[in-house]
Amino acid sequence: MAKVKFTRENIVNATYDLMKQEGMKSISARKIAKKLKGSTAPIYAHFSNLEILKEEVIEIAKFNFSKYINKDYTEREMLNVAMGIAIFAREEKELFKSIFLMGDDFKDLFEIIVKNVIEKSKHDERFSGFSDEKIEEIILQIWYYVHGYSTLICTGFLRNQTNEKIQEKILELTTVVITNHK
Repeated sequence: MAKVKFTRENIVNATYDLMKQEGMKSISARKIAKKLKGSTAPIYAHFSNLEILKEEVIEIAKFNFSKYINKDYTEREMLNVAMGIAIFAREEKELFKSIFLMGDDFKDLFEIIVKNVIEKSKHDERFSGFSDEKIEEIILQIWYYVHGYSTLICTGFLRNQTNEKIQEKILELTTVVITNHK
C-alpha cells in the first residue's frame, strides 16, 4: 500500500475546491494531486475509485447549498428558498453550474427542493384553497422562473443583483403566478 501523504479530509477539501472552481466534470485524480502538490497514490489509498470521492463531495455541495435555501432572508419561508437559490447562483457560480446546469450528479436535488417548497406552502396563506396538484403546478412555474433568473445571475447576464433586488423580482413574479391561478 502506498504511503499516505494526505488525509482523507485534505483530499475531499481539495476536490470540493476544484469542483467549485472548475465544475464536477473537470475533476480527475491528476488535478486533485496537482492541487495537493503530490501524486495520485494517496487519493487511491483513501478512495478505491474516484466515483466514491465524487459522491462524498456531492454530499458536501448539497449540504452547503441547503444552507442557502434554509437561511432566513425574510419572514416568508418560500421566499427564503427562492432567494437562497438566486444568492447561491451569485456567490457560488461554478457550484451552481455543476448542480443545475451540467450533468446528472445532482438530479435528486430538484425533487428535494420542490418537495421542500410544497411542504412550506402549506403554511402560506396565499395557497389556502388550492388543491395539492394546483400548488405543485404553481410551485413548478415559480421554480422555472427562479431557475432561469438564477442562471442569468450566475452567467453574468444580470449584474449587481443585491439581496433586495432578488427579493423584489421574486416577489413580483410569485404574486403574478399565484394571482393568475385564483
